[in-house]
Amino acid sequence: MRKPVWVVALAFIAAAVGFFLGDSYIGRMPHHQGYFLVPVPDVVTAPLSSRPRRAVVIVVDGLRRDAAETMKSAQRIAERGQCRVADQGDFTVSRPVYAMLSTGLEADRTGSRNNDLTSPLAAQSIWQVARAQGMRVVGSSHLPWFQELFPDGFDRFRHAEPLEDDVFGGGPDGALLDADLVLVHPLYVDETAHLHRADSPAYAAAVKRVDGEMGRLLDQLDFDKDLVLLTSDHGHRDAGGHGGSQPEIRQVLDCFAGPHVMPSAGREPFDGRVTAPLLAVLLGLPFPRDMRAGDDGLDAIWSVARFGPEDAAYVADRRHAVERFRAENEQAVAHWLGSKESASWSALYAQEAQIQWIRIGALALLLVAAMAIGLRRTFRESPLLAAATAGWVVMTALSTWVAHRVILGEFSFTVINRRNAFVPAALLAVAVSGLASVLVHAVLVRRAPSRTRERRYVEQLTSDLLLLVVLLVIVNLGHIVAYGWPLGFPLPPSTARYLPFFSSIVQVVYGLGTAALASSAVAWSLYRRWSERRSRDRRSA
Repeated sequence: MRKPVWVVALAFIAAAVGFFLGDSYIGRMPHHQGYFLVPVPDVVTAPLSSRPRRAVVIVVDGLRRDAAETMKSAQRIAERGQCRVADQGDFTVSRPVYAMLSTGLEADRTGSRNNDLTSPLAAQSIWQVARAQGMRVVGSSHLPWFQELFPDGFDRFRHAEPLEDDVFGGGPDGALLDADLVLVHPLYVDETAHLHRADSPAYAAAVKRVDGEMGRLLDQLDFDKDLVLLTSDHGHRDAGGHGGSQPEIRQVLDCFAGPHVMPSAGREPFDGRVTAPLLAVLLGLPFPRDMRAGDDGLDAIWSVARFGPEDAAYVADRRHAVERFRAENEQAVAHWLGSKESASWSALYAQEAQIQWIRIGALALLLVAAMAIGLRRTFRESPLLAAATAGWVVMTALSTWVAHRVILGEFSFTVINRRNAFVPAALLAVAVSGLASVLVHAVLVRRAPSRTRERRYVEQLTSDLLLLVVLLVIVNLGHIVAYGWPLGFPLPPSTARYLPFFSSIVQVVYGLGTAALASSAVAWSLYRRWSERRSRDRRSA
């Protein structure tokens, strides 16, 4: 083993680095300037013959699809229009989904990747488009996040506090419906799921509350004149939590009713990115300039929107606009790909992901090289022991994964739920797997528990733990090399996206554990020197 003092220093440094990487990860996820934005100016050249008197967009935060199906308000909207099963994507974090619903663009390209960054988004929203066209836009929410993302998108925005406040009411600033476009965003359904589980009576009560408040708002509307859109940013798992790609989280209920909405009794699939473009068509507005076009779901617009013969020119103009967006997006993608053949967003995603995988491959080689270097001395003494140690490293990773599955659940954002509850649970998972790892190590290295060999085993364990800590440092720093700081394009897969939250905790625990074990060796060495000196002094006396 290396000198114990140096091992202590290295282990403490590794723990500090792990803490920094974990603590900074949320902050290095977003980049609100966006990635691969394709701004396409749009003008409606054949106006809609008659706009809805007003449009009301209701985003019930954290509303599961199965819960929405039970709501009388949703049933009222469906009776006068239609409901669909909307896919909000595999990154079901609130602020990024708000951005997606508003811009028609996924989180990979909006750059909105967490709930913490409050700076405006570069991608244009339907709220900004409406204001630019002279419409009066107001919002009412328990959070200021929509307004933070698009500060010039609202004439008035009511941030209601506390959660007991009714965001469906007008509030002290005036009547909510005294506007052309209204956003209503209640939060308490989501908060209840986080605190009490989504399969709890408390969650059912919160859904009942939002149903009643929404119903009173619908009583003030006329579906022959007013447009209504009901959606959610995400659902929840039964235990509470979101962020991953489980169906009960990413699939929500979207309901539409009002002028120009085609009635339908089905539950057809719907791409959540089409929400803003559809709203633009139903309101006679230009499309948001950065919306997704190409490999898109924009054709769904024409299975929701229905227009009479008097609007034939308008429909032709909007269909032509969609094709123009697709053509300009294809041209931009062809430039980035360096080829006009197969110039699609899917191809660009694949190309950029391939670069990430090449970096990951280089990282894997670095891990193998680091392990080989770390085991070279052990290999010279005993090839069998070196092989056992390498197997122990693999088994430690496996035991950590098993402990995570048992204590926390699926390896994704969804398990975080509440940060203050996630950290203790993660520490418990690492502690359990760490204990199992030490026991497995004792078996694999075949060290007898005799007092004459005890010190040698501790030295071997400390050396192997230090190797494990070095590998963890490579993994956590390698994540930045592979995916960027801030996270680049495209977003990592769900597991890799979550990895730094948990692996940084693993690095801290193993770093501190290694430091403690090495410190015991330092203390033992100091005690032995003191004891020998004391013995010599006694003999000389």
